[in-house]
Amino acid sequence: MKIGLLTDAPKHNLALMKLSAYHKKCGDEIIFNMPLWRCDYTYASVLFEKNKNLFKADEYGGPAFNGEPTLNCMVEDQKPDYDLYGLDYSLGYTYRSCHRGCSFCKVTLMERYDNKHYSIWSFYNPQFKKICLLNNNTFMDKRWRETFEEIWDAGLTVIDENGYDLRLLDEERADALKRTRFHGKIHFAWDRMQDESQIIRGLKILNHYKIKNTHIYILIGYDTTFEEDMYRCQKIIDYGHDPYIMPYNQSKDEKRFKRFIDTFMWRKYKTLNEAWENYNCS
Repeated sequence: MKIGLLTDAPKHNLALMKLSAYHKKCGDEIIFNMPLWRCDYTYASVLFEKNKNLFKADEYGGPAFNGEPTLNCMVEDQKPDYDLYGLDYSLGYTYRSCHRGCSFCKVTLMERYDNKHYSIWSFYNPQFKKICLLNNNTFMDKRWRETFEEIWDAGLTVIDENGYDLRLLDEERADALKRTRFHGKIHFAWDRMQDESQIIRGLKILNHYKIKNTHIYILIGYDTTFEEDMYRCQKIIDYGHDPYIMPYNQSKDEKRFKRFIDTFMWRKYKTLNEAWENYNCS
């Protein structure tokens, strides 16, 4: 059989990688991202809602469809086919759930409830020296330390895509992050004003452990004012970290503020407010 796999995901798609591994074991031929190719059966996993009607397939899934349908257990248990994307790193989950239930986040919609811990050995490829965890909240896993110990034992470098919950940071977790090699930045977030005290405590712990290779995501345009967005950014800068703006509505004003932060021109000024005034005059 010819099996078609279609997606708009640019870097990787774990579901399609597992489907590819499964169908290759069945002796099927994989046709990847060739929508005009005639196949016996086609899967489409779509990341962005704007692309929901981009592909014609027999079965659909992915974040654009709230994660449904899920893979059956025979496919889910497959190690990913890393050749599909030509990756040089292992990819998978050691813990899927996040119990925060934030109203702006799709995790609870697109992820089935799965409170189990998984070992990296279930998807680790020993040919690679890097690993990318897709966990939605690693530190919520009661066995989070086992994940780090396995990474250390394998001598792996971590690619951090989803980040870590700054509200859960304590000295033990900070020490684990400090001991771990990361490829690029370590990601955290400050999405809600009501979390300020927990965020500030987490920032202090980061500084105590001299963890500086960070990006702190700032969600704007959802339920905060511009003044609150400036306040959060200024606090993060005051603690020696860089804010990274995530516009919720992608409005013109939100994009302008993101461009302002991304230029880093504000580093020449004493405060963000002063930099913003000069930026608007330019």
